[in-house]
Amino acid sequence: MSKSPIRLSILSVLALALFLGGCLNQDPQLVCVDVQKVLTDSKAAKEANDHLKQVQDILQKGLAAYQEELKKSPEEQREKELRQGLAVLQRQLVIEQAAARDVVQKHMIAQIEAWKKDKPKVAVIARQNLLAAPDADITADIITRMDAGSVKFADLPKVTITPRPDAAEQKADEKAQDKKDGKADKK
Repeated sequence: MSKSPIRLSILSVLALALFLGGCLNQDPQLVCVDVQKVLTDSKAAKEANDHLKQVQDILQKGLAAYQEELKKSPEEQREKELRQGLAVLQRQLVIEQAAARDVVQKHMIAQIEAWKKDKPKVAVIARQNLLAAPDADITADIITRMDAGSVKFADLPKVTITPRPDAAEQKADEKAQDKKDGKADKK
């Protein structure tokens, strides 16, 4: 009788060890991606930089055309209108930068998800969020996958400058408006 409980205990311990061993082998593995490196070294990131350079060139040409058009403005209005125009162009540049960054980040996420399809129990974390990074860094794999694909950025912006009426036209328009307003007051 004493042999049965010992056998049962040994079998129980072995079964528990096998069960726990199997669970431990199924724990998710942790790998990391250096997001900053991806956002600077990938082909998509370089294309985004080229796209943004084109955007800046277009906005700069628009600013030059706007400054030329402002020469027709009275001196006291010029500075105010220039500040307003600069603010509009700066907002447009910020919008374009955010859109380009979003395209590259979405492409990166899609490639990470594609990499993960065969490894459903692998957790991927940004290297920047770790105090001590694991040896399993898949940054190079993700950059290679991204470089094999392509991205589409938004169309380049168009800057339209509405010509200002010259001083004589502006005064004539103001006089016509004043006469119209005067007639409306008499009725």
